[in-house]
Amino acid sequence: MITFAEGDFFDHKADIRVNTVNCVGVMGAGVALIFKNKYPEMFNEYARLCSQKLIRPGQPHVWHTPELFDKNLTIINFPTKNDWKKPSEYEYIEKGLVWLQEYLKTKNNPTITIPALGCGHGGLDWSIVKKLIEEHLKNLNANILVFEPASSTTKKMTNEISDILKAKDIKHILPNDSDYPSKIRGKSASELYVKGDISFFHEKTISVIIDSKATEREQNAFWGCVDELLNQNIVYVVGLNSSMEANLLKELLLRGLKTIVVLPYGILQLKIRSDLKQLWDNNLITTISLSHPRQSWKSFESIKSLEFRLNASDIILINSQKIQTLEKYEKEFQNEKSIFYINYWNEGINFFNKISAKKIGRKSDTMLPNVEPLLSALNI
Repeated sequence: MITFAEGDFFDHKADIRVNTVNCVGVMGAGVALIFKNKYPEMFNEYARLCSQKLIRPGQPHVWHTPELFDKNLTIINFPTKNDWKKPSEYEYIEKGLVWLQEYLKTKNNPTITIPALGCGHGGLDWSIVKKLIEEHLKNLNANILVFEPASSTTKKMTNEISDILKAKDIKHILPNDSDYPSKIRGKSASELYVKGDISFFHEKTISVIIDSKATEREQNAFWGCVDELLNQNIVYVVGLNSSMEANLLKELLLRGLKTIVVLPYGILQLKIRSDLKQLWDNNLITTISLSHPRQSWKSFESIKSLEFRLNASDIILINSQKIQTLEKYEKEFQNEKSIFYINYWNEGINFFNKISAKKIGRKSDTMLPNVEPLLSALNI
C-alpha cells in the first residue's frame, strides 16, 4: 500500500529507508547529507563503490545495519543523477523504481520510507515523479510511505514572495522547464530566478572574470578588448560580487552592450548602486539568481554563481594577474569551455596551461588587442 505523507520521514519507524544519491560519491546537501552524518559507515561504503563505478542509475547501493532497539534497518542509496552538479533524470527514476519493485517482492511486508525522488535539488516535477512511483510500486506487499517534497515548487515560497516576484516580472524557471537555458541544460540542477530576457543565453556569450581590485593597466587592457569586439552582438556575463564588477557593468551599459548579471544572493536582495540606476535598462540587462529570492550573500552562493557563469557562457575571458587567487578556483575552470586570458607575462603560466587557457596578446602592427581567437571561438 502506498501512502503519501509530509514531514520528516526520520520521525517514522521503518525497515527500509531510501536515500537519493548521485554516482560520484558525494552526499553534500538535503536528505543525503543527513544520511551521511547519521550513518558514516554507510557513506564510506557508498563512496568506495562509487569510486569503483559500481553504483549507477538502476543499480542502487543496499546497506544493512542494526539500529536501536534491536531493529534492523536497510538503507537503499537510490541514484537519481550521475553527478551531483547535474539535474536528475526521469529515466533514472524509472530504472531505479523497476529495481525497487523487484527488490520489495522478496520482502515480507516491510515498511519503507521514500523521499520525493529527484525533486528539490534534482529539479524534477513532483507530479510526474509521483505518477511513476504509483505505477511501479502499486500492489506490492509493503507499507510504502512516500514523502512529498517539503520544498516543492508550490510550497517553497510564501504567497507573499510569489506575489512580489510576479509584480516585479521575475520568472521562476526549473531545470526541466522548456525555457531553461540550453547551454546549461543537463549541467545544472539549480532553479533560476530571472528578470529580463532569458533569450540572451541563445546569443554569443563571454563570461568575464576580473580581479576585484583590478589595476588601471588591467582595466585598460580589458576595455581595449571590448572595444575591438564592438558591433559583434556579444552578450557579456558578469557577477556582482564587488564594486569592481559594478564598475564593469556600468561601462558595459555606457557602451550599450547586452549583459547577463549573475547574482551571488537572492534576486530580491539586489540593491542597485545609485550611479547605475539611471543606466539600468532591462532591455540590456538580464539579471539571474540561483538562490532563494531572499537569500543573503554567502560564500557558497558566490561559488555556485561563478560555476553557473562559467558553464552558461560560450567562452571565458580571464583578466587578472593574481594567479594565486585564480588557483583557488582551478576546479571550477575545469570545464569544456574555451578559456582565454589577457596576457601580461613574457613566459608561460602553469595555471593557464593546466586549464588549457589561450592567451590574448597584442597585434604586432597596431599594438591593439588581438581578439581574433575570441571571434574564432565564437564562430564570428
